[in-house]
Amino acid sequence: MRRFLHQSSLLLLTLAIALGLVSLVGHFGLMLPMSELEGIVKLFGSLGFGAGIVAIVALQSRMLSLLRSLRAQIIAAIGLGGILVAALLQGVARAMFISTDHDLPLLLLVLIFMLVLALGFSIAVGNVLVARLAEVRAGAAALAKGDLALRIPEHGNDEVSILAADFNQMADALAQSAERQHELEQSRRDLIAAISHDLRTPLTAVRAMIEALADGVVTEPAMQQRYLNSANAQLTNLSTLVDDLFEMAQLDAGVLRLELERASLGDLISDTLSNLQPHADAHGVQLRGSVAPEADLVLMNAPKLQRVLYNLISNALRHTPSDGTIAIQAQTINQTVHVEVSDTGEGIQPDDLPHIFERTYRGEKSRSRDYGGAGLGLAIVRAIIEAHGGNVWVESQPQHGARFVFTLQTPVN
Repeated sequence: MRRFLHQSSLLLLTLAIALGLVSLVGHFGLMLPMSELEGIVKLFGSLGFGAGIVAIVALQSRMLSLLRSLRAQIIAAIGLGGILVAALLQGVARAMFISTDHDLPLLLLVLIFMLVLALGFSIAVGNVLVARLAEVRAGAAALAKGDLALRIPEHGNDEVSILAADFNQMADALAQSAERQHELEQSRRDLIAAISHDLRTPLTAVRAMIEALADGVVTEPAMQQRYLNSANAQLTNLSTLVDDLFEMAQLDAGVLRLELERASLGDLISDTLSNLQPHADAHGVQLRGSVAPEADLVLMNAPKLQRVLYNLISNALRHTPSDGTIAIQAQTINQTVHVEVSDTGEGIQPDDLPHIFERTYRGEKSRSRDYGGAGLGLAIVRAIIEAHGGNVWVESQPQHGARFVFTLQTPVN
């Protein structure tokens, strides 16, 4: 119904514009008497209204859509227009007493000539439009078969060009989605491979040590204690891996909702450094921490943020040589708390920096399998910080240490 009203309004507007132009040209250009001009306008109005009704019926009944070729529809539309013009000339000739022996046949010959020319031009234009639409159709068919690299040429700024641009935009989106899907699939395979390796290695070691103890291969008490300590360390690694996997699964599923509260950042950093001090002493690494007074009170989830600090410091311990230093500093910059964890270790290679927070990613040095772990620690760090409404980034140069920085929000007074 809305389409019918739109078509009717458009045809009535066209008829009104045409009658207006006829009145203006007839009165000011041809200086026709008003009585004669009124008769012409009435005649044209009645004939035009009748032609409009025929056109509306033809469009509403979708007669043109029965023709399956755009070229044929254009020719049919021009042919229908020619028939309407011929009927209009016939009516004008009778109303204006034009000679049916000479003038009317001449007008009909002119109409036939112009109609043939219009049909020829319409065929030429139709061929161009059909060819451009054929390109879009061929592109859609290729896209349906999986060719995501195909793009359609965009000629001009008309509707077909807009359609081609929309098609190319859709193809770009599909290509990006396919690339992202491929990356996710590769990441999933890498994760499975990493987990398989990190599960198999400690399980094999624990099994070998337990079998050695059970079979009585190791009899010396000191050696037995050493085996037990090693087995305990391997089981601790397994527990950490399981915790990482569980936390990553919660973050991916979006079921982890952090409840933030006002808490002391200085107390949290102090507790974290105290817990990790024995590990630092074992590595011969010095731990330092400082919190500016204005940066002490932040909005945070203390257990999760402690996990962030633990992951960052543990990662720094693995890559900082003896006599090195790991420092934590917190300060306020532009009403946002910046927490920095820096070390004097081996640094990170430039090629690794863009990927350092990706799960399962391990650079040749910065995240080598030799250090253990499934490569989830920094991915968990990023997810937790983003859940706090902050950002995290890293700055590093090879052999000049690494500097991890994340931001937190201060509570509103």
